[in-house]
Amino acid sequence: MVTPLNTSTGRAEASESKATATHNETPNTAPLPRLAYTMRETAAIIGVSYITVHRLLQRGKLRASDAVRNKVIPLTEIERFLKESTATA
Repeated sequence: MVTPLNTSTGRAEASESKATATHNETPNTAPLPRLAYTMRETAAIIGVSYITVHRLLQRGKLRASDAVRNKVIPLTEIERFLKESTATA
């Protein structure tokens, strides 16, 4: 197999052949459910801006996991926030 050379960097680029790409795929595999979302995704789910999510986190109205490099907000936390912040008449 000939490895193509990237002329802009001068480095060889690895490319997967179609045989290995289809071999690694498993048919009929359902995607895993999302358990947490980024701040941008949370903003889109709630329907507010990114800075609003940031402010909600600062005020303690919304809680995020900071165990990883970027803050992620669990789906259960988003649902809790929406239930508690919904006005009841």
